[in-house]
Amino acid sequence: MNSSGESAESQTDQDRSASNSSIFGIDWNALASNILAYNTTEMCTQAYVVGSGYVKETILVNRTCRCVQFDQAFNSTSISQQLASLIRPLIYGQIYYYPSNIPYENLIKQMNQTFESLDDLVKLLRQIQSAIQPTYQTFSTICNLTSNSSTLCEQLNEYTSSVYIFTLVTEFIACVEKNRFIAKSSETELVEDGQNNSLTNTFLAGIVFLNDISNNDTLPKHLQYKIRMSLDYVDNTFSTQDR
Repeated sequence: MNSSGESAESQTDQDRSASNSSIFGIDWNALASNILAYNTTEMCTQAYVVGSGYVKETILVNRTCRCVQFDQAFNSTSISQQLASLIRPLIYGQIYYYPSNIPYENLIKQMNQTFESLDDLVKLLRQIQSAIQPTYQTFSTICNLTSNSSTLCEQLNEYTSSVYIFTLVTEFIACVEKNRFIAKSSETELVEDGQNNSLTNTFLAGIVFLNDISNNDTLPKHLQYKIRMSLDYVDNTFSTQDR
């Protein structure tokens, strides 16, 4: 009776683990495994089909294969596609600004430090991952060759999800665009490039500084600016009106 109870409890744990690994209809454990099949610098081509009806165009974008794996997973279900439409611009989207001079460049450098610091975080997480992964793979191979019923193997099964979650978090952060701010020569160029690149999620917003200052000036106490965004990222007035 006791053995049967333990078996049922083990099966319940496996069912719960399987359920947790498929949130939003995505098998996250399989995604983590697929991501690790590529090295960190390997590049893949991602295709965006834009337009409608008989007028369509395919735009190709080069990204690391690990990031493309995320995108393919997000495209696998209707629920995850809706989630991806919100997340992708935040991950890949760059922020254009105009004009570009010394005072504004110094301000932009300070703003971009937040994204640059993610590089150090990713390096640290990958160092931890590189220390954990070989040990995990060794014991996983041993358990696959044996009856898989030892206490160590049972603990390893519980540990698997944690390893995959750590991998997904690390690689998701690694996909975030670090060189976030791009200078443009005019507001017209900012708008046109923003309209084109929003189709591939590589544009997030534009900043147009309104204070007329030169390279020898300092930033004014009250900085004036306007933000330009794609219509797809902005709520209409009906959505923002008082209820």
